[in-house]
Amino acid sequence: MMIRIGFLITALLCAWIQAEDQYGTYELGEGNEIVVTDGVIIREVPVGKGKRPMIAVGTKAGYNYMYDPNDRSMEGIWTGHFGRQDPAGQFEPMNQKMKSFHLKRLPWIFSEPLRLKMKLKQDHKWVGVEVVDGKVYFKTILTEAITGMRWEIKEHLEYISELEQNIHFDIKANKKTKENLNYKLTQVPFRRLSTNGKQNQRNGLKNLFPNQEKFTISFLRRGEKVTIPNGYTVEKVDLPKVRRPFLFEPTDIAFADDGSAYISTRTGAVWKNKDGKWILFADGLQEVNGVLIAPDGKGVYVMQKPELTLLKDTDGDDIADVYVSVEDRYRYTGNYHEFVYGPRMDSEGNLYFSTGLAARGYHQVKGDFKKPMSTSLGYRGWVMKVDKDGNITPYASGLRSPAGIGMNDQDELFVTDNQGDWVASSYLGHVEKDDFLGHPAALWDLPEYGLTPSVLDYKTSPQTVPSVPELDQEKFAKARKHPAVWLSHGDLTNSPGHPAFAPAEGFGPFGGQAFIADIAQRNVVRVSLEKVGGAYQGAVYPFIRPLSSAAYSAGFDKKGNLWIGSVGRGWVAGESELEVIRYKEGESPFEIHHFALTKDGFDIVLTQPMAEKSLVADAIKVREYDYKYWDGYGSEPMHEAPVPVKKVSVSDDGLTVSIELDRKEHFIYQIELPKLKSKSGLVLENNYGVYTLNKLLP
Repeated sequence: MMIRIGFLITALLCAWIQAEDQYGTYELGEGNEIVVTDGVIIREVPVGKGKRPMIAVGTKAGYNYMYDPNDRSMEGIWTGHFGRQDPAGQFEPMNQKMKSFHLKRLPWIFSEPLRLKMKLKQDHKWVGVEVVDGKVYFKTILTEAITGMRWEIKEHLEYISELEQNIHFDIKANKKTKENLNYKLTQVPFRRLSTNGKQNQRNGLKNLFPNQEKFTISFLRRGEKVTIPNGYTVEKVDLPKVRRPFLFEPTDIAFADDGSAYISTRTGAVWKNKDGKWILFADGLQEVNGVLIAPDGKGVYVMQKPELTLLKDTDGDDIADVYVSVEDRYRYTGNYHEFVYGPRMDSEGNLYFSTGLAARGYHQVKGDFKKPMSTSLGYRGWVMKVDKDGNITPYASGLRSPAGIGMNDQDELFVTDNQGDWVASSYLGHVEKDDFLGHPAALWDLPEYGLTPSVLDYKTSPQTVPSVPELDQEKFAKARKHPAVWLSHGDLTNSPGHPAFAPAEGFGPFGGQAFIADIAQRNVVRVSLEKVGGAYQGAVYPFIRPLSSAAYSAGFDKKGNLWIGSVGRGWVAGESELEVIRYKEGESPFEIHHFALTKDGFDIVLTQPMAEKSLVADAIKVREYDYKYWDGYGSEPMHEAPVPVKKVSVSDDGLTVSIELDRKEHFIYQIELPKLKSKSGLVLENNYGVYTLNKLLP
């Protein structure tokens, strides 16, 4: 790369030197630091023998970034001084605080199926740097000899803020193809990472549409800071010693009246923690995804993949000696993805559990997505009800992979479902009888199709059917019950687990709100709910981040402490862990307590009074978007746009910020406050929430 430099000394007294560069101008300060004054400055940074130098770019706007031509990927971004230049012209970037984009080495891959089948090999040729109208483009040519494909790829960085950046790609292929060009990404370090290509379910690969000519990756970095609200602590619990291959991977947590904790594990055991001592209560089970204390306190219900089981301790030695099959008629075929979650019990003794769809089967909704979730024998993607007389009833349908189930103190049932086909984002849904939550694979179990016998019994389990009738998407889209709260996929959650509802006392000011742990984000989020037009809607907020591993299960003990179990597997690997979040009475956190819908906008209610009661409208950032309901894997935020705040007012007690703005039904509103301070001197670190607006107030 040729860089032309000309020095023009303009102010000897202040010892600053102005210099002209090939694409811009800069000043050289007393410490030889480079300050870009116009355009862009480009410098090479040697990285070692046999490798091309890295390319550093400094901008007048004050942000700088690094590109690696060896790996064909954007390395990272930093703000402040661009770098230093010694009298001999050697450049050293001042990138000690550079934030990585976490891109894979040589991220481009053509056609995963063909690559394995035909042993495709790609050649990545570095072309160079081009500057057009102040934009810096990095150019690569990708070729594949067997298929004869050739792509010219140009990428450039768009800087929005320290939190948000986009990388834009222009792609020119030499011919059309039916296969996908793929770009490897790592989702986890970001609160939201989105593209205008197809999402891959493991969040580690993004697939472009065939022949896509423009591709954008959007990075939201809000999550790199540890957040633990004032008054709360997180402590690890010593785990029992378990021999491999049996692992202690907590999938659910329940508490007996005497304070003992019962914990189910993925590898088929139930452990009891009594007075700090671990006891193996039961084992030999199949992938247990739920535990519930029996009403008499002498045993627990557990949810295995093939059956709902009651484990009884009849002799009081803290070990189950009787295993009772309670329910097994919901048609488990053995498919690895046919997870079952629960149970939960209402005040009348009725049990509820949810069945996840299979990864493959015959009851599939036809569409463009190549790997839809489905069912082979019916009644997957349902919430099932087992009454106290032992009768099983299909209760509600339309679930995909409902990895969490919970019940509040009003006998109201909620599920968390995971993003995928027909599920735009993970969500918290309120479940009532005969609800249809959105995934159409369960609809073929309805009587009008005649495919699944109405009596649930293995004797009536039909053979898999060779074909299923077409479903009317317009019809079932109208019948869909919308989520109570979208859980902001990629920003706040990726793989949410069981919702646990806080007790009225013992866990600070959040009694009645739901707390949900997330495997991929390793965090706990908080959900507030309100009823509008007779249906629940509400908001999700960050709470504690990060936890030590892949958090999944959540449960409150009798003292009001929140226990979180981490399974150590899933989209993000880690170690199995058990952690307890405790609240110290008298130490109030400074958090957004909840958003409340008003006729003109929203009330933002805080847990402590603000120090200053004056806020300007521009200080509150609101964005709206919705999701696409379709057969594809998830949805990027659609119709995303900023929403101007027309008016702001603060209540006399400093606890409520009222904002007026325009809103739409079935849109999602991210509301972000500035980093306010409370009268007690605390900073509002968790300064935003995401509200799901299904209905406006009349």
